[in-house]
Amino acid sequence: MADIVLDVKDVSVEIGGARLIENITLQVERGSTVAIIGPNGAGKTTLLRAVLGLVPLSSGSITLFGTPIADLGELRKKVGYVPQRLDYDRYLPLTVKEMLRAYAPHALPSSIEDALREVGVRPMLHHPIGKLSGGQLQRVVIALNLLRQPEILFLDEPATGVDIEGESRFYDIIERLREQHHLTVVLVSHDLSVVTRYASQVLCLNRRLLCFGPPAEALDAEMIRLVYGQDTTLYTHQEHQP
Repeated sequence: MADIVLDVKDVSVEIGGARLIENITLQVERGSTVAIIGPNGAGKTTLLRAVLGLVPLSSGSITLFGTPIADLGELRKKVGYVPQRLDYDRYLPLTVKEMLRAYAPHALPSSIEDALREVGVRPMLHHPIGKLSGGQLQRVVIALNLLRQPEILFLDEPATGVDIEGESRFYDIIERLREQHHLTVVLVSHDLSVVTRYASQVLCLNRRLLCFGPPAEALDAEMIRLVYGQDTTLYTHQEHQP
């Protein structure tokens, strides 16, 4: 029997009279990588925020680790989250090390260095956070999540603003962390090549659920046109078998 980490049943979210997502149902198995795709305004971030308990549900239910999200309590420590962008004062006189110690006060100095090393930014330990590039800051946020030893990691278009070469390295890091830390990964992405290379399951969303399954089965030309409303070239990485 599959080990279901996340169970979403008939979830709808309505804010200010506008229905943002409607009747979404899916299950995420432990150890998988699920990519959420769809056009701008499709409700991808809304779904992620609903799963994290950051927006109220109009209907339906969500459980993480078999527990309703409102009752997670200490289980929330098992949930990691990397937002699309981090809003902060770039002039704040805070180094990377100080930032991580502030958010993870019980972490050992060696654990902080190890986490930064895992995501490839150990040399940035004493750099001011305001001097980091967008990609470097996202890696630091991932390192912060690693210090909490999560079991599931949610990422909302985490490579936004990163160049193509940097994006590839970024997702290689995520895949390596998933394997080494036995993580379940749920990510929002606009890049279909990322989906076909890294995801074991893809969720196609345009306010409603349009498809859910392995990329090779779910992402045919007709579905891509349905999701994006236009012809889109799908590049498949033949070397990867999700």
